[in-house]
Amino acid sequence: MKERRFKHWAYLNDEGMKIFGPVFPDKKVPVLSMICQTVNLPIGDKRVYKVYFEELTDEQIEKIINILIEKQGGPREDLEKQIKEYGLPLREELTSGSGTNHIGLFL
Repeated sequence: MKERRFKHWAYLNDEGMKIFGPVFPDKKVPVLSMICQTVNLPIGDKRVYKVYFEELTDEQIEKIINILIEKQGGPREDLEKQIKEYGLPLREELTSGSGTNHIGLFL
């Protein structure tokens, strides 16, 4: 896998750590962009970051899938198919902000 030149991340807040702390003990979740987007989820319109799945380890992916299955139920295959098709959203309300190593975004 080629490493990204510019990296972006979101920081989990206390609520996010309750759910995903075992996956991201340093609170940093790799995301595609440090800017949220609004998407329509089954729970309504939400502002989300899109998790950069390619930077996750197999162990992190397995833990995330297990957490989501436990919370939402449903067949594992359906969840994996949805993630492949749409990506994995991280709700903004589970974060305390975001960051980047791309200084050009601030100039």
